[in-house]
Amino acid sequence: MTDSTPESETGPANFPKTRWSLVLDAQQDDPSALADLCRAYWYPLYCYARRLRDSHEDAEDLTQAFFQRFLGNYGLYNATESRGRLRSFLLRSLENFAIDEWRKGSTQRRGGGQPVIKIDALDAEQRYAMEPQTNLTPALEFDRVWARQLLQQVMNQLEIAYTRAGKSELFDQLRDRLIPDGNQASYGQIAGMLGLSESVVRLAAFKLRKRYSEMLRLAIMETVTSEDEIEQELAHLRSVFGE
Repeated sequence: MTDSTPESETGPANFPKTRWSLVLDAQQDDPSALADLCRAYWYPLYCYARRLRDSHEDAEDLTQAFFQRFLGNYGLYNATESRGRLRSFLLRSLENFAIDEWRKGSTQRRGGGQPVIKIDALDAEQRYAMEPQTNLTPALEFDRVWARQLLQQVMNQLEIAYTRAGKSELFDQLRDRLIPDGNQASYGQIAGMLGLSESVVRLAAFKLRKRYSEMLRLAIMETVTSEDEIEQELAHLRSVFGE
């Protein structure tokens, strides 16, 4: 086993189009982009709705109704990169939509039309039950779920890249070093398990952290409109886990 990093497997060309690029494609009535947009973001939006509603059925209905109107004439065609961060745009759109629905009492009930994307209600509620049960505002819950989903997506991409490069065991041993308070074995212990020198493991860990940081910036870059906003968004997503 060498200490090379699978750079070619984690470049921009391999990163999924699930952010502003999808919104722009969806504006051109691309059905696959519309579906991918829903799949990418329904869960953070569902968690926001779940904080507003007393039941998972009502939260599901609100989320489905939002997508129906957002992907229709409500807001998608007003969604341009000039509006700034995609996270903020989606949250603001759902906040406004929830207020409108509350005022009109017209949230689409189940069975009231063909949903844009089928939400697995059981899976949604099971995932929501695993979220930390704190007295968060709906907006902060949305931001935390958004951040966790973003970080998990980057981790998944890294795992795929290392697996394709034949380095899945190395990644498995080092991945906890990317997670705050992760269960971290010492470099010496990892070296012993993998049959490598400690210096090779340390270099591999350095390269993994560097690649993780690069991929995280790439992921955020797809949700903002300027280089300056990348650092601002990174700082915000870190802050939502602060005390």
